[in-house]
Amino acid sequence: MLRPRLLPCAAAARALSTPCPAPAFLTAPLLLALLLALLLAAPAATVRAAEAPTSIGSGATILTGKVVTTVTRAVSMPFNAVVDTVLVKPGDRVEKGAPLLRYHLQEEAERVLQREVTTGAGTEDLKGQVLDLERRLAETSAQRNKTRQLVASGLGSRQALSRLEDDVQSLQRRIELLRTTIRKTESNFAARLKELEGYFGASIREGETLPATLTLTSPIDGYVLALDATLNTGTLLPAGSAPIRVGQLDPVLIQVPVYEAEVSGIKEGDAVEVEIPSLNNKKFTGKVNEISWVSNDMNVANPSYYTVELTVPNPNLELKPGFKAVVRFKGGR
Repeated sequence: MLRPRLLPCAAAARALSTPCPAPAFLTAPLLLALLLALLLAAPAATVRAAEAPTSIGSGATILTGKVVTTVTRAVSMPFNAVVDTVLVKPGDRVEKGAPLLRYHLQEEAERVLQREVTTGAGTEDLKGQVLDLERRLAETSAQRNKTRQLVASGLGSRQALSRLEDDVQSLQRRIELLRTTIRKTESNFAARLKELEGYFGASIREGETLPATLTLTSPIDGYVLALDATLNTGTLLPAGSAPIRVGQLDPVLIQVPVYEAEVSGIKEGDAVEVEIPSLNNKKFTGKVNEISWVSNDMNVANPSYYTVELTVPNPNLELKPGFKAVVRFKGGR
């Protein structure tokens, strides 16, 4: 009966019950190299597995941006004033001209404004000058006419007549300039009264006492975005401060910084998919509205990014300014 032939090492190991040494080609350095190769291969596989979910298809680009309003207006105070009543809260829809808050003038501002209305256009001095010039014009015209008759009869000086003619024309021009100044001054004052009527919400006439309360109104149709944290009854607001911001929320804009190597693959009018993490990754559809032609940073040492502006419909007002947006540019680079 034939038995399998054992290699010398295997036979000896079987007889002596001792392990057979590793083959000569499996030396210690080679075993160490194989072990290191296996360890390095594992993280690479893990990285590839982690990157796989971000792929949405061939040629797609995924970037992040922020939701902003199409129009935002800060409603500023025209005078130093004290708040009486705040009439709106964030999220309220308002129309152009709608009241936002009521207030009264701070004491010094009230004195200055009342003096302005009481004084009026202040054209009395100018009108007095016109009367004086008209009197002089009448006298000079009479002298000119008399001299003209004398010259016609050969008894007067033509040089004197020429001088009187120049005086008459000069007086006429001065009177016309003063009348033009008066018209402009009175027109400006009428426009000022009309402006004050918008602030007070009532008719304002020269010399009258001003109403006690003014109203701050919305400059546009839109929604109340924010109120100043200190805006309460009794708060003193300086002229020029903006305690209320109003903006339009449908549609909204999303501004995305795009790397220079990727911006060439994006065109105006391209459809995009927008995902909002704050809304449980809800998806919206938008369109590329504008692509900037100048980088946000012109430093040669830094990479260049270009702002891409998207328009996204927001009929239900779900998208709020400041939301982070994940934007998928389909068919990018």
